[in-house]
Amino acid sequence: MDPKIVCFIRDNPPLVYFANKINSLYPLTEVIVEKAPITRTEVLKRIKRNGVGGVMSQISDKIISNKRIKSEYDRFFGDMWRKLDDKISVYYTADINSRGVLEKIEKMRVDLIVDHGTSIVKDNIIENCELALNLHWGLSPYYRGTHCSEWALINWDPYNIGVTIHKLTKDIDGGSIFAQERIDVESKDTLNSINMKLTLAGTELMLRGIEKYTHNEEVRFTAQDYSLGYLTYQRQWSGHLKKQVKYIEENGAIEKMLKHPSRNKMLPIVEIN
Repeated sequence: MDPKIVCFIRDNPPLVYFANKINSLYPLTEVIVEKAPITRTEVLKRIKRNGVGGVMSQISDKIISNKRIKSEYDRFFGDMWRKLDDKISVYYTADINSRGVLEKIEKMRVDLIVDHGTSIVKDNIIENCELALNLHWGLSPYYRGTHCSEWALINWDPYNIGVTIHKLTKDIDGGSIFAQERIDVESKDTLNSINMKLTLAGTELMLRGIEKYTHNEEVRFTAQDYSLGYLTYQRQWSGHLKKQVKYIEENGAIEKMLKHPSRNKMLPIVEIN
């Protein structure tokens, strides 16, 4: 019998690609989408942009107003970012740790959870499956937490930008690592294109993990040494730092940092055994 695989994502185009790509090779039992309640400000923005009908839009109707970002999504993901496959069973929740999600996981008797981009998943959810894996935009333990690509750019550390697949635990991006991969950062990259490269590479790594799991092969993990890196929280991020990243994008700083990085060496990563 095929294992029951459930995918956790947020309402975000690259994460939609992640779910669709996995489902194309390993049919998902369910996709659980964490979708925050719409704020009053967002309601007004949607009405102004799309009319009253835009207020209740779901992933399939999400409007990407930035043409550059939309073209990057198309370039990296084709059509697979636009909407979840109609054949996938989808459950929307405002909280990935809600009672409704827990009841679903318990009822389905899930074997494997794969996560990309949701809030921290609590133990009472994780312990109801045999294995839970997370895709993290960052090379753990060097960059854990939020905005890891941004922090690497601010640190002028382009050669240590990458993706990590690790066990999903209550420790933020702190579970034992299955596999990691660097991406090639190019001078004309943007923050968005860097993160899209991370999703592409991470999805392929996740598929390797699923392949091993479904074929009853040993899925090996390496524990993290937290002393080798640092953890950043959302509360540490600010508008000033966001402006720094925008300046880096728009003023050729990525090209400069590729020639003169703050850290010349590539830090050790975990490769698939």
